Amino acid sequence: MENKFLVLLILFTFFATSSQAQRLVTELETNSDLSMDSRPDSTSTKKKKFVPTDIRAWTVDETYGNISDTYVDTLHHMFMNTDLPEGIRGHYNSLGNVGSPRLSRIFMERSITPDFMFVEPFDMFFIDTDNFRFYNTKSPFMNVTYNWNGSKNTGSDHVKATFTNNAGKKFNFGGIFDYIYGQGYYDSQSTSYMNASAWASFIADKYDFHFYYQHNFMKTAENGGIEDEGYITNPENMSREFTSNDIPTNLTKTWNRQEHDIVFFNHHYNIGFYREEELDSTTTKEVFVPVSKIFHTLKLQNMMRNNRAHQETPNYHSYTYLPGDSTEDRLKQFYIRNLVGLSLCEGFNKWAVFGVNAYVGFDYNRIMLPDSTQYGGYYTNTTGKIGKQYFTEHNVVVGGQIIRSQGNTVHYNLDAEFTVAGTDIGQFEIDGHAEVNIPILRDTAQVALNAYVKNIGPSFYFDHYHGKHAWWDNGFDNELRQRIEGVIDIPHTQTTITVGVENIKNFSYFQNTGITLNANTSNPIVSNNVSSMQCGDNIQIVSANLRQNFKLGILHWENDVTYQTCSHTDVLPLPTVSLYTNLYLQFKIAKVLKTEFGADMKYFTRYYAPDYSPVIGMFMNQNSLKKVKIGNYPMFSVYANFDLKRTRFYVMYHHANQSDGHYFWGPGYPMNPASIRFGLSWNFYD
Repeated sequence: MENKFLVLLILFTFFATSSQAQRLVTELETNSDLSMDSRPDSTSTKKKKFVPTDIRAWTVDETYGNISDTYVDTLHHMFMNTDLPEGIRGHYNSLGNVGSPRLSRIFMERSITPDFMFVEPFDMFFIDTDNFRFYNTKSPFMNVTYNWNGSKNTGSDHVKATFTNNAGKKFNFGGIFDYIYGQGYYDSQSTSYMNASAWASFIADKYDFHFYYQHNFMKTAENGGIEDEGYITNPENMSREFTSNDIPTNLTKTWNRQEHDIVFFNHHYNIGFYREEELDSTTTKEVFVPVSKIFHTLKLQNMMRNNRAHQETPNYHSYTYLPGDSTEDRLKQFYIRNLVGLSLCEGFNKWAVFGVNAYVGFDYNRIMLPDSTQYGGYYTNTTGKIGKQYFTEHNVVVGGQIIRSQGNTVHYNLDAEFTVAGTDIGQFEIDGHAEVNIPILRDTAQVALNAYVKNIGPSFYFDHYHGKHAWWDNGFDNELRQRIEGVIDIPHTQTTITVGVENIKNFSYFQNTGITLNANTSNPIVSNNVSSMQCGDNIQIVSANLRQNFKLGILHWENDVTYQTCSHTDVLPLPTVSLYTNLYLQFKIAKVLKTEFGADMKYFTRYYAPDYSPVIGMFMNQNSLKKVKIGNYPMFSVYANFDLKRTRFYVMYHHANQSDGHYFWGPGYPMNPASIRFGLSWNFYD
């Protein structure tokens, strides 16, 4: 199969440079067939149909419904890396397979752990509200993207279709179907995910709304890592030669499954007036100017997670808290946020230089965990009945925002939310962002400042978790987080510099606290156990990132370098340096086929990379009884990336330098071996 795609690439390049290339490429570009006899002659009066391709995309923030323009997901550059589990620039440690759990090595890129924390490692697939795209288009639009790699026994398929259409200028609707199936290069590592989403938006002068519903089904096979890292580091010492999917793993017949149903609805009623604005010396237009808004936001989440094992693995787990020869740890969470607010809009007169928003809201959270005795009924697994315990949380919150988004020079916003009653009374979050655009070198540089202070409780599951092989009920203190970060972006020199400092008190984390099962033998076995921990000391993280691109004719060189230090690496391990570099030639074939041909590299320095817990599906610190360093291994890939107006496609040889033998993302989790990857994305209009 790999040779097949290499031959196709060579043949395509040959024909593209032949005398027929111009005609072939023109036909593809215009989505027409010039050889058809039905095309009109020079005397025909029939007009060719014109299909507008204008399309706009934006996101809305979860609280206020403020709109932020974003890109339509049809970008050509870096398309070859969009389906990689390690991320576009290789910032993530993962389990290797497409869509599998992952964790960014760049601390400043990590978000605050969400209430349902089990979605956090799946940010390659799971879309939260702040990143959900809405659209407006002048003609029906569909994008179909397909990514493939590997063989029948080891490879993956990822298909995503996005459709959107307008009914008039104000109302838009659409849907997404996203499906991933990855067999995995190592045994018992498969991923099977499906997302079905639908949305609608309406934007008029006096009323607007944004609505979406998404359903996710996610099934991840867990192998607990390979039994012996020597299969990768010293294969010559093994009894025979192993392919990647022949290497023994710690777990089999074990899965984590999640299902999510999420509904979001935000709407505004706008109060204002109309005024005439001049378009030119002879034309005016009546424009609605909002003065104030009443807004309402409702979000519902019904989330389920199930850790299932059809058989127990001897010597893998340290402790067992529930009976039986199999595992069925099912938990559920139902969450509602309902808030109403009032806005005073910016820009309705010369004195309104910023907008003001204020709201009051109510949060409801109900969680069901397994229990060893009956609290709220039973559910059944293969070993009989297991009790249920319910936890309920209620909170009343108030919040507000000062925002300036208009104008060309200065933009800022200051957000605050306080919990004034309920389970989490006393918690608060204050976030600030400011940016200044400065003319420089016939361009505009941007200087931005981000800061926050948060006094928030850790996710519920740091305090409470019940399962067959993990069990705790804690009373952790609130985490106090303080961050300040500065960004300088100079487009003229293609330079972006980011420097940040964060201080955390009462940092919550997971730790492998497995025990030695046979300490008196020459080859002791250290079992696996995950525990919830909290560090009462102050932890300080300093981070500096440089993104610097160079260009010389058709030669391009892009660099992304991050330096980090942490005062408590035993609690929060981070690599000192993480690097991504991309060297490529950019040119056109037959004047219209945009081509990028190059190679990239991902690298990070050695450190005690986080381990992974199959029991809770989260990353944890390594066991102090058995620690190994990961890193100091460059991963190279070679690619050819193409764009032909409505079509993008690539061919990549991923992990081309596999033979080195020290390639791991984490303890027991190797990088995927060298493989051919292929991707195709096609835009359809009308």
